[in-house]
Amino acid sequence: MTAAKRSTTERFNESGVSIIIIAVSLVFVLGIAGLGLDLASLYVGRSQAQRAADAAALAGAQAFVAGGCATGSTGTSANWGYCTAIATQRAESVGNRNLIQGASPAIKDSDISFPDTSGTDPQIRVVAGRGTYDGLDHGNAMPTFFMKIFGVMTASVSATATAEAFNPSGTQQTIGATCLKPWIFPNCDQFNPDTNSDCKNGAGYFINTDGKVARPVDYPEGALGEPFLIKPGNPSGTASPGQFYAAYLSTTGAIPTDCPSCASTVTTGGTGSGALYRANIECCNANPIYCGETLDLETTLQSTPGDMVGPTYEGVNCLIHEDQIDGTATCGQDYVQGLTDNCKDPPPAQGAAGLPALPQIPPLIMPGANNPLDPNGTSPISNSDSVITAPIYNGVIQPGQNTIHVAGFLQLFLRDTSQAQQGSTYAYVLNISSCGGGGSPNPGGPVTASYGTSIPVRLISQ
Repeated sequence: MTAAKRSTTERFNESGVSIIIIAVSLVFVLGIAGLGLDLASLYVGRSQAQRAADAAALAGAQAFVAGGCATGSTGTSANWGYCTAIATQRAESVGNRNLIQGASPAIKDSDISFPDTSGTDPQIRVVAGRGTYDGLDHGNAMPTFFMKIFGVMTASVSATATAEAFNPSGTQQTIGATCLKPWIFPNCDQFNPDTNSDCKNGAGYFINTDGKVARPVDYPEGALGEPFLIKPGNPSGTASPGQFYAAYLSTTGAIPTDCPSCASTVTTGGTGSGALYRANIECCNANPIYCGETLDLETTLQSTPGDMVGPTYEGVNCLIHEDQIDGTATCGQDYVQGLTDNCKDPPPAQGAAGLPALPQIPPLIMPGANNPLDPNGTSPISNSDSVITAPIYNGVIQPGQNTIHVAGFLQLFLRDTSQAQQGSTYAYVLNISSCGGGGSPNPGGPVTASYGTSIPVRLISQ
């Protein structure tokens, strides 16, 4: 009986041990669960930081392109400061819209650097996050949840991304471009005299036969910032320097999209219509054209030597918001800071040579009164509907010629279009992108550039 009594006493003394073990185990289980939840939260925050850094870097690189800062010479010019300024502004604006656990990453100037300032392939590096890292305070750190019981109240997260604007000039990379405008220009620079070229009027090339940009420096010594007449009042079917061929860009697979409210309505692909030509000016044609591509003027482009007075004027006027939608003359398009009388055209006999010189290259593009996104803006913008891209073809079109060979692309700033001068459209050259090797096709996989430009923007590291 004594033994039985002892056993009962021992069991009574051990009855609380299980509760203690369970309690201690729960602490560890809850701690591990809390650690897991906090680590998951930090992982999500790190992913969001990476997304913010990627978006900021890509936006900054895109600003290089839109601002004419990927030309091959900007990096050594005094205007590189402008290029980094607009890239920084755009990177901060876009990156800070990508929240990290509900809060802005607060990207600022000190988080942005420029690893490559050559101006050929300019790069931008962005660090985004929350908390203290790199020895700097980058805003409130992310709060922890269960880890607070161990005294860990906050944690820092950060991510880095580097992007570049890749100018293919002088390389053998096949580049494609979408959202091009329905104009094709001869590879002829009217301000580059060279009687040995096959251009008319003694003009030289934009892109030399070796595939390199002929004059990659600022106007008047070079072609960057050069005044340009897209459409003379009466082209009469010629392809003299600065003159154009209207092109009915292919609508295979898709009709022009991403149109402003004033755009011409096109519901089917159609061929050879002024409405389609106008819609391709106003909207985005998503079908790419690639470097080295041989284009048939009768089928692929359906080129026309017609004057296209009405469709050109109406299309450009709508695209750049020069007038109000009701046709009221307001001169409300985006403009270049430092230039006045943006709707005052030179005498027709002077053409592009009568345009005022840009005050600096690349120009500071300001939002006009009719800019749909920033009508009252007072700061330069990195994206403008007045910045367009169109292909350059080698040689000049001869009678009976049915094909052209894409040698590169011109990026232009549309200054204005003149109804009084039969739809003449005046512009400035921002970028010249060569296909490399004279535009010859190569076996490398093609790269399609971003919206409306021939210079791809890409992430190169994270």
